[in-house]
Amino acid sequence: MFFPENPCNQTVRWASKKASGSTRNKRKSTPGKARGWKKNEGDHVEKGMILFRQLGLKVYPGENVGCGKDLTLFALEQGRVIVTVEKLSPYPNSPLYPAVKAGRVVLRKFYHVIPEPQRETFKLVSQI
Repeated sequence: MFFPENPCNQTVRWASKKASGSTRNKRKSTPGKARGWKKNEGDHVEKGMILFRQLGLKVYPGENVGCGKDLTLFALEQGRVIVTVEKLSPYPNSPLYPAVKAGRVVLRKFYHVIPEPQRETFKLVSQI
């Protein structure tokens, strides 16, 4: 403030906040989604283990493999993983149905879990 009665007593008031420009590329970097193969062919899996995370249906579920709402493939049984390439036979409401009906062969990868046979490692009391 400026007081006219004393010309030597001058104080200058600065802005309380400086004008700030917009900042770009300063956001926190988000980590990757870790999509892709989680279990390879021949791996042993337990029930509920994630086999493949995907964006879009790149790999299809086969025997004993479930598909989540985000198209994540998971094991429904305990066993060994097998990956095959098979001819696709789509449902009638699928967008691939007219192409297959016209004679086009569509090949896709399928994940299968082959259950291992249970071994008899116990005996009943009456069998001893």
